[in-house]
Amino acid sequence: MKKFILLAFLIVSTSNVIAQDDLATKAAKITNEMAKVLSLIQDDKATVYEIQLKRFQEVLLIREQYKDDVETRKLELKKVYKRLFGKLKKALDKDKMLQWRDYKRELGRD
Repeated sequence: MKKFILLAFLIVSTSNVIAQDDLATKAAKITNEMAKVLSLIQDDKATVYEIQLKRFQEVLLIREQYKDDVETRKLELKKVYKRLFGKLKKALDKDKMLQWRDYKRELGRD
């Protein structure tokens, strides 16, 4: 019985670590894309990475917390994306945000 409990704990712990690695990978991917498109300096790139990582962590929590309540989940996710835009707007100048918006529209991701 003790072995089963230990095994269950290890599986849950491992899945959390893997999820965090996945979030970090996603944050790095979008940060690298933004850095390339916007020609970001290293400091801006680090700031954008932190903003994106926190965004992905918030989204994961919201999806877990409201998995049975679709309407609330949608509202909470909208709030996250609005905060994301505000944080990025503070971190980058207006021209870079317009450039990013145009880039996303070209790709059809707006």
